[in-house]
Amino acid sequence: MKIFIALSLLYLTLANQGILSAFGDQVHPFQQVIVALSEVASKDFNFQQLFVALDELAESFKARKNEENAFYEQEYQQYQADVQYYQNQITDFKNKIAQLEVDVKDLSDERARLQQLLTEAKQDLYDATKLFNAKEAQINSDKSIFTRQFNEYADTIAVLDQAIALLNEVKDETSLLQKSENIKEISSKMHTHLKQLSSKRVFYQPLVKALTQIAQNNYVDQENLNKVINYMNQLRQSLIDGQTSLQNQFDAQSKLQQDILSEIQAKITGIRDVLIPLLQTEIETKDGEIKALNAILNDARINLAEAEDNLTSTQNRWIERTASHNSLIQQYDNELLAIKDAENALKKGGIFRQ
Repeated sequence: MKIFIALSLLYLTLANQGILSAFGDQVHPFQQVIVALSEVASKDFNFQQLFVALDELAESFKARKNEENAFYEQEYQQYQADVQYYQNQITDFKNKIAQLEVDVKDLSDERARLQQLLTEAKQDLYDATKLFNAKEAQINSDKSIFTRQFNEYADTIAVLDQAIALLNEVKDETSLLQKSENIKEISSKMHTHLKQLSSKRVFYQPLVKALTQIAQNNYVDQENLNKVINYMNQLRQSLIDGQTSLQNQFDAQSKLQQDILSEIQAKITGIRDVLIPLLQTEIETKDGEIKALNAILNDARINLAEAEDNLTSTQNRWIERTASHNSLIQQYDNELLAIKDAENALKKGGIFRQ
């Protein structure tokens, strides 16, 4: 009988250690031993202690199963919280990335617009400088033409003054003879200078012809001489008026050209010293903002990848935990089934609870 009790307790110990569950639906050898012993055991022996031990063992496994289920439920709640946390992170990072991408695009578009304005400003500066140089060259050319024409008037007036003074000295045939060569010379000069003014509609040919005739005559026709002198005076006044008009036109045109030149210079100064530096500064600022946003965007993408990795790792760990939980619960169920089978084996041996 002592041997029977020892084997029974050994069975309970092995069951408690999970050894019996390894046999699944097969009858454990110790169950066979119990059945065999129960068949030869004295009917007067009190087996209540064995049933109590089986009940305690069953309650122990049930308690462990309940503890595992409770702990698994707690872990499941934490798992759901972790999953929700990482999903919220992923959503936040995706929204942040989307907004940052929009912000970077907006800044890039603005930067491109500023670059286009800078390109246009540089082209405007080039065009304005080219126009300034052309206008300055035109002003210098106009001044050169004016100076030449003004001097032509002045030289012609000087020749007329010489001619008038020379003719005023002719009083008789003797003085005419003395001045004839001078008259011929001054006639030639007048022809040369007055020819330069032909574009000004100065009709000089009759005057030159009259002087030539006077120089060739051997007598003095005072009336005709006076007419020539009067005509010269009229021509001289006409030339003075023409010279004055030329000066006035040049002054007015010069003022207009200088005003235009000043406007062009102001435009050049504004573009070169204000607009271009301002655009360059704004572009540099936009470059800095784009660089900073790209850094934040890159960090957000890294954080998103980490959050996705964390979510995947958490889900994978939970799959493993669930598999481990299911295996452990199955083990406890197997142990409880083994205890039930042991009790049934006792019953088959005619041993019942008291």
